[in-house]
Amino acid sequence: MREQPGLLLDTDVVTEVRSAEPHAAVVDFLQQRKHLRIFISALTVGELRAAHAQAGTERNNDDGRWLAELTKRFEGFILPVDLKVATVWGPMSSRPDVPAVESLIAATAVRYCLTVVSRNVAGYSKLAVPAIDPWQVGRYAVAQEPAPDHRPG
Repeated sequence: MREQPGLLLDTDVVTEVRSAEPHAAVVDFLQQRKHLRIFISALTVGELRAAHAQAGTERNNDDGRWLAELTKRFEGFILPVDLKVATVWGPMSSRPDVPAVESLIAATAVRYCLTVVSRNVAGYSKLAVPAIDPWQVGRYAVAQEPAPDHRPG
């Protein structure tokens, strides 16, 4: 049975929404899709924590509170990199032109039958993973190839 449609937000989308003046097209895109299952990867949390660790003291306090709020808001919707994701990721990892975190997020999307939401549609299309660029006002750029069914049995 196919999973209900859903989205996996890439780190760039999460940070855009958090910015002082988020791009209107990104906000609109997400508002119009509130009815879908929306997830983030544990890797996104890791990337955000890494950025938080590098920030200055004043920014650190704000970022720390925001990260705590984000993880609470997405409780139950933060997807891990587990054995099933790793199994999907194995064949994807052979591409030297795709960073490991990106290919792991792609594998997570395939595993859970999700579409990645990212500015980097081109990177995900290299892996044949459905992706949408919410910055494209009026015509969301979409990766052309459907995700192969890499899910383990």
